[in-house]
Amino acid sequence: MKKTIMLLMAAVALLASCRGPQGPAGRDGRDGVDGFVNFKIVDLTVSGNQWQYSGLNNNNYYMGSFEMPEITKDIYDNGLVQVYREYDTGTANAVQLLLPNTRHKEFSYTDNEGNTQWAFYTETTDYEYGIGKLNVFFTSSDFDYELDSGFVPEDIHFRVVIMW
Repeated sequence: MKKTIMLLMAAVALLASCRGPQGPAGRDGRDGVDGFVNFKIVDLTVSGNQWQYSGLNNNNYYMGSFEMPEITKDIYDNGLVQVYREYDTGTANAVQLLLPNTRHKEFSYTDNEGNTQWAFYTETTDYEYGIGKLNVFFTSSDFDYELDSGFVPEDIHFRVVIMW
């Protein structure tokens, strides 16, 4: 028993004395300001008349395309591009959501007998980018209904964050 206690005391003494010179100070946490991460923010809006409809069988979506000279080959290979969709732009309720983003929605309508009916659908917003370009996509799960009624997506505001 004495041996065990002596070994434990020796181990504690060794561990307690494991100190060396203090290392260098860490970063101050102000990335983008102190040179550790560079970033650029670009605000974009796709208006109703700018949406391009795919017209593909069983793969219908709307696309907004932008030339993005900010996305260089170096950023494409070594950086990061993130896109956010902003809801309620310009209001106190404005929020940004990182893409891809999926929202489940509902709407009501009156049927032929005068009864209120509810319909449910899903909206998905996503993006892709390449050197010098960015495409944003809007896809709705009920395209047949919306195309029959002349549907075009609303104006959608996007915030593009480019980091390198």
